[in-house]
Amino acid sequence: MITFVLHGVLGRARSLALSVLTLALGAGLTVAALSLQHSADLVAADGSDASWQLSQAPVVVVAVPDRVSLTVTPSGEPPRLDQESLTALRDLPGVERVETEAPFAAYVVTGDRALGGQTDRSWGHSWALARAEGLTTATGREPRDPGEIAIDARTAHDAGLAPGDRAEVLTANGTLDARVTGIVDRGAGGTRERALFFSPADAGERGGDPVLAAVWPGADEDSERVADEIGSQVPGARALTGPERGEALSLDRADRELASGMGRFLGTVSVLALVVATVMVSGLLTLAVQQRSREFALLRLAGAPPGLVRRSVIGEALVLGAVAAVLSLPAGVLSAVLLSRLFATMGVLPDGFRLVLGWTGPLAGVVLALAVPLVACWRPVRTAGRIAPVEAMRAAQVEPASGSRSRLVLGVLLLFCALALFATAWGLAGSQIAVVAAYTAAMVLVLGTALLTPHLVRALLLVLRPLTRRNPASLVVDREGRANPRRFAGVVTPLLVTTAVACLLMFQPGTTTEARLHSLGERLGADLVVAGPVGVGLPGNVVDQAARVPGVAVAGGFRQTVAAGDGLHMFAYMVEPGTVPDMYRLDTGQGGWDDFDSSSVAVREDVARARGWDAGDTVTLAGPDGGEFQAPVAVVYEAGIDFPELLLPRDLVAHSMLDTMDSAVYVTLDPGADPGETARLLETEVDGAPGLRVTDRAGHLAEQAASGEEDDWITYLMVALVAGFAAISAVNTLVVSGFGRARGFALLRLVGATRGQIVGMVAGESVATSCAAVAAGTAAAALGLAFTGYALTGDTVVLSMPLGRYLLVATAVVAIGLLANLAPLAAVLRARPVQAASV
Repeated sequence: MITFVLHGVLGRARSLALSVLTLALGAGLTVAALSLQHSADLVAADGSDASWQLSQAPVVVVAVPDRVSLTVTPSGEPPRLDQESLTALRDLPGVERVETEAPFAAYVVTGDRALGGQTDRSWGHSWALARAEGLTTATGREPRDPGEIAIDARTAHDAGLAPGDRAEVLTANGTLDARVTGIVDRGAGGTRERALFFSPADAGERGGDPVLAAVWPGADEDSERVADEIGSQVPGARALTGPERGEALSLDRADRELASGMGRFLGTVSVLALVVATVMVSGLLTLAVQQRSREFALLRLAGAPPGLVRRSVIGEALVLGAVAAVLSLPAGVLSAVLLSRLFATMGVLPDGFRLVLGWTGPLAGVVLALAVPLVACWRPVRTAGRIAPVEAMRAAQVEPASGSRSRLVLGVLLLFCALALFATAWGLAGSQIAVVAAYTAAMVLVLGTALLTPHLVRALLLVLRPLTRRNPASLVVDREGRANPRRFAGVVTPLLVTTAVACLLMFQPGTTTEARLHSLGERLGADLVVAGPVGVGLPGNVVDQAARVPGVAVAGGFRQTVAAGDGLHMFAYMVEPGTVPDMYRLDTGQGGWDDFDSSSVAVREDVARARGWDAGDTVTLAGPDGGEFQAPVAVVYEAGIDFPELLLPRDLVAHSMLDTMDSAVYVTLDPGADPGETARLLETEVDGAPGLRVTDRAGHLAEQAASGEEDDWITYLMVALVAGFAAISAVNTLVVSGFGRARGFALLRLVGATRGQIVGMVAGESVATSCAAVAAGTAAAALGLAFTGYALTGDTVVLSMPLGRYLLVATAVVAIGLLANLAPLAAVLRARPVQAASV
């Protein structure tokens, strides 16, 4: 039995090669994904990714956030220790000294830029934190008085500062002229975050309530006992000792977010790759069973039981999986090394990351490489076992039917399902359900179209029949296509899926961005926008300065944050209530903007409806740091899902946020004011931040669109991996199909056809089928994306498919179809016609 299986595999080695490669690469990606995630988890587990170890403070105390059915604070802001807890902590027996830390955004300004940004945060700290960390000044001394700072060595180097120099520092309260008293070298562990140290009194005034307290017990006191006492005696506090102290202050969560995001990205890609591999192997084994029906029939006539036929197919699947499992290990190791280098170059790996393979990744790769073919062979095994000897011999002499009735019924049902989902997306436009329905409908439409390709091929051939009669080669293609539409469908289907997947992945982010910008343009009421450095923002005094500029009617800032209610996180804007009607065009469903003040909140209509909130109701929310507060609902406003679910007054939530700088300041002009002149005055008279720029509404939307393209590399990488696997599947199907036509090509040559005529026939057929597949895949993807854009805006169809990128996708798919058809043809045409016709 084993010899029989091996002979069958070796006889079809060329057709199996790409399947083995696809399966090995899919399993290898799983190995890489798990290995990279394991390596990132090791960094987090040993605490080497922690920005602050706080090893010199025997006990570190942090606050426990109020629980509103939450497991973490809404936006990752550290919860604050209230004064009652601090008083209880200081009065606790055995506690000798307590020092607090309340970080805040602070940037050294040099020239026309601030040192720091979105991925390179800069924070102001109390010198008490440096003592808890065990830091000292490499040169100079620590800050002792207001207006003095010590800065980390990297920032000092970038700014060209030394002890005794004056430095301009940007904070949420504006810019201050500070004297540098010392330079602090934090070592390799402190390279991600920039740090500016202020005197404890100065930092306390700027940072508000502390996020942690460093506790020093008395000389004869045991730290663990003191920690236990704090946990039982101080309400709302948690005491940390040992390595846990590194968890107390995590201001820049980029490391863990990058690590988890990297794992999710690679995990998604590996799952999609394995799904493609499963479908591909299943299709290949099904095709193999069809092509070997004569062989199986002879075995049955010779007395072989159905179980032997089934075991031969299962044996081939196991051999395929075993080879792929062996190849998955080097493929996984190579992928892990290359991806880790790519991510390191792009700065999306946590500090201290070292690639460690472990055993879970390779083991998972081997298991998946063996399991996928076994799952994929389920249907081919059933088909092979049901082959009757006499019926199989008869079926081997005729062309297969155009398609099963079940396939037709399922395809039609999927089309109706797609139509129902599109109708849902249209009817519920402007809601999250509509977006999900539209994107799901596109996937269902692609699948339904793929199932109906045999019937679509017959319909297309019928339409083109008048044209095919004019050329002998096209007439042969027409006759063969009508006799065996399933083979043509097998060629069209993988190319169709490749086109649709590539278009959906590549153009969905752009469509989403354009839809959101369209809604922002419709909703933005400001005439001018004042913005600061990307990722830094503007201090609060910019609003006051802008409001005093001639021609300005109203100026108001905002900052995005997150709050929670009923256990669910909600995106929110922190705003000045009185400026909202002038900043945004928002229709009110309940209440009025005159009622929106510093003690109330405004809620989006769909959120209020889902939670049963009405204007005038008092609701319980959790702020960005998890702290509970109650506020009346002043306004229920109408907006799409692109607009925040909550509008929160600055006075209500600013104290619970580390960084309160405005993302931008919106400016509404007086009637008759000259926009150009007012913009010039804003640029010259507003002194809030380096790199300050003023744009009109159109310029602001253009900047937002450009910033949305900064992460396009993620999209391109996913397209390359996922669509690449689909393309491999297409190539494999086309190659197997090409070798399966060797007998037909030999017969054409025996009746007088030249090699050139056959090549021209196959090339024309390939281009035609590839273009048809591209057209069908494009139509399905474009329809889904258009409905997604409409679902996002609620009133306008938006579709972003740049011509250059689309032509690149279309050309690549047509090239794949052409090359995959011509490659096996070159090998087939080298054989003697008589020998090939007798196979």
